[in-house]
Order: sequence, then C-alpha cells, then structure tokens
Amino acid sequence: MTTMAAEPYWQNIFQRLLGEMDRRTSPDWKADEASLDPAIYIDRNRFDQEQARLFRRLPLCLGPADQLCEPGSVMAREICGVPLLVTRTREGNVKVLLNVCRHRGARLIVEEGEPCRRQSLVCPYHGWAYRLDGSLAGVPRAEAFPTLDKHLTGLRELPSVVRHGMIWAILDPAASLPDMASFLEGVDGDLDAAGLGSHRFYRQSTSRRATNWKLIVEAFLEIYHVTRLHAGTIGPFFTDSVSVSDTLGPHIRFLAARERTREIRDLPPERWTLSEHGTLVHYVFPNTIIIYHPDYVSHLGLFPIAPGETLFVHSMLTPQLPGDEKAEAHWARSFDLIDRGVFNSEDLPICEQIQRGLASGANDRLIVGRLEQNLKRFHASLDRALN
Repeated sequence: MTTMAAEPYWQNIFQRLLGEMDRRTSPDWKADEASLDPAIYIDRNRFDQEQARLFRRLPLCLGPADQLCEPGSVMAREICGVPLLVTRTREGNVKVLLNVCRHRGARLIVEEGEPCRRQSLVCPYHGWAYRLDGSLAGVPRAEAFPTLDKHLTGLRELPSVVRHGMIWAILDPAASLPDMASFLEGVDGDLDAAGLGSHRFYRQSTSRRATNWKLIVEAFLEIYHVTRLHAGTIGPFFTDSVSVSDTLGPHIRFLAARERTREIRDLPPERWTLSEHGTLVHYVFPNTIIIYHPDYVSHLGLFPIAPGETLFVHSMLTPQLPGDEKAEAHWARSFDLIDRGVFNSEDLPICEQIQRGLASGANDRLIVGRLEQNLKRFHASLDRALN
C-alpha cells in the first residue's frame, strides 16, 4: 500500500476540500455558465492546428521509463503520426528515436506497443544495422556507399528526458527540450511529493478510441459525472460533486472528495493521506492525466490520430512489483476493475457517444456548469497555446 502522506505538503488543499463539503465557497460557485463550440472536437483545421502547435512542439509524456526494464529493451509506437522507437541502451540510458531507417525510410520494427529484446536494430529492407543508442553499426556492401559518413547517419534522436520516472519527449528532432521543472511548474513539486518516481510499472493497455482527445481530458477534470456514470463501479466511494482545483500554469491539480474525506475532521493533519481521504488528479498539458487511486497510480497518455480518433494508453503503476501470487492477484484485479470496468466500459464509451452526437449537429453549443469549471480552464490553456 502506498501512503502518499498529506502532511505537510497537501494540508492546504485538504482543508479547502473539507470546507467545500460543508459550504460551497470556491470561486467556481460564482462563475457564470459557459459554453463550448462543438466544432473544436470535429473540425479538421482545428485538429491540424493542435497537432502542429501542441503535439509537435511541446514535451509529451510517453509513459513510465521502467516499462523498458532491462538494457536491450525496445518498444515501437506511433505517436501522433510519428513512428518512434523507445530504447534502453546497454548502459541503461533511455533513448527516443525515430523508427525510420536512414537509407530508404523503412521502419526497423513494425510490431507496436510491446517491449522486446534486441541486440541491435536491423532494417528488414536492406539490412542496415543500428545500435540501441541509434548509431549506425553496419551497412551491407558498404563499398556501394563510398561517401557515407557513419557518424552522421545514425537514427534521428528526439529530445527526451526521464523525470519522475516518466519519459518526456518532443516529436521534433530539431527542437530543444525545455527545463522540465519549469515546464511542469507547480506540478513538478506535486509529482515529487506524491512519490510518482518511486512507483513501478505493472501493466499497460492501449486502444484506439473513436473520440476526440479533448473529450477524454474533460472526462477526468470534473466530478459531476462520477456518482452517476460510475454508479455501478467506483461511484459509491465518492462524495457527490465535491472537489477543489488549482491551475498550475497550463496544468491542473484536481482533488475529489471520497466518502472517507469526512474522517479528517477527527484526525490530526499528519494522518490525512491521498491513499484514503481524497482522489488526486493531475492534468499535465497537453496530453497526460495522472490519477492517484488508493493504492496505485494510473497514467493516461492521449495521442490524437484524427479529429474523431485517439490512441489511449493506460499504464498502471504500483508501489512495488508483486512479490508473490497473492500480490499479483490483487494488482491484476485492480487493473481489470479500473481499466476494463471503468475506463474502457464507462469513460471512453461515453466520450465516443458524445463524438457521434457532436457530428450529428444536434447541439450548436455545449453547456458548462459550475461543477465543470476545469473545462473552461483547460480550453483557456489550449486557446493561449494555439493563438
């Protein structure tokens, strides 16, 4: 079990959450109703603009570094139309490379999503071979390329870094990675306080869903739906529609009240924990959701494919790897409940239904109420980044 102790880092936000349970005093309750234009979820020009200005320019979280647990591990994945190889070199370093041979452009690994072990990366077309750091190792019949400089013809590397146990990269080999502590702003301290980097990769699922990526983000930024959409799964563990939020630059911190939140009235602050007394969610701009469940963490990576299609990648992180059959059975049940029972049976299907509804033209605007003010914050950050 993870403790993620609230004292002293989380005390202020817990005090605000407790006050919100007694009386709605947050600024959200003074906000006017707002609306969103359905076109932002279905318009191709808007999608292309998001791809160019957000997903090709900003650091994206590609998931936990220890899904590549051993040197020699390699994983291929296409992210926002860009074919990637994520590798762990023999020295233990994580590299993010373009999965494109420098000879004629073929992919070195075609099968996506599952880590594999490789001594080297060999192009299936003409057999050019690369080391796991991307450097060119060998060319069959090298005499046919008398001017080839091997030192300048390695795989293109993307700027990347591991921070808080997660891989962050920019999908442009010519870009420079910003200082990640500055990019993450206040979220950086939160991730450290929550112990994200000490968690271990347990299991992952990927699926292509017929919905715009922004609808998935929105589903994890408001509490209004939880006791309703999730009535048969996690809903009973939550207090209806009580939460507090903070903007941290373009990112959002969101703490939802659970049924046990009331207990903190009778507990000293040092015993308030994220494990028992609230569910914390971080939205990291533009494509990442991190959810702190009572004894594990979900990392959600959202990678747009088209206006109405998104690659959804859910990684489950646990405090430690299972050490016996009992622990394995516990984490397997937990993964199945949240991944199959909640995300893939409730959250994502409703987003797909909304996408079809928006395309029908039934609504010329989408209403945003006082319990959904994080949607306004999210779209304000998008607008600033796109304009």
